[in-house]
Amino acid sequence: MVDIKTIFTVVSLVFGLAVFIPYYINIWKKVAKPHLFSWITWGILTGIGFILSSQEGGGEGSWIFALQSILCLSIAGYALAKGEKNITRVDWVFFISAIVIMIIYIFTKNAMISVVLAAVIDFFAFLPTFRKSFSKPHDEPALTYFFSSLSFLFSLGALQAYSFVTLFYPSTLVITNTAFVLFVLVRRKVIK
Repeated sequence: MVDIKTIFTVVSLVFGLAVFIPYYINIWKKVAKPHLFSWITWGILTGIGFILSSQEGGGEGSWIFALQSILCLSIAGYALAKGEKNITRVDWVFFISAIVIMIIYIFTKNAMISVVLAAVIDFFAFLPTFRKSFSKPHDEPALTYFFSSLSFLFSLGALQAYSFVTLFYPSTLVITNTAFVLFVLVRRKVIK
């Protein structure tokens, strides 16, 4: 008999994969031009999320971070060859911040500080999307962010151990993605 945590894991991973399918289709159609530093930063941060959650006993609930890290880094690989080459100071700040988190964790082994920093940097990396969507709410697919929110919500149910380290980062991703979906839907009604 399949247990509920396994069901939550599968649902989390299905939604996590669904987030990327439209983006991969747009890459294949040569419509999307991914930005190297955005995707490598998200790949590193979700990789850190996987390591931290796994080491704290997150079990299957950690797998969504691994999936997202692999998919983000594969897009970063494509971006290296054919993606956006305009790299700004802010891009460097987020990229270096992700590297600093890895270094902090390697030297201190302090999972709590590392997971908070990863969540904060991920949130700040989201702010330009909020800003852009204030005036152009139709440019971002709300469904993508809704699926992302669901993937991390179900990953919370799949966790094998509950602690600050295993709960904090995925919880912030659920909240941020849900807030963004609501924000976009409201702005679409206002702007029409």
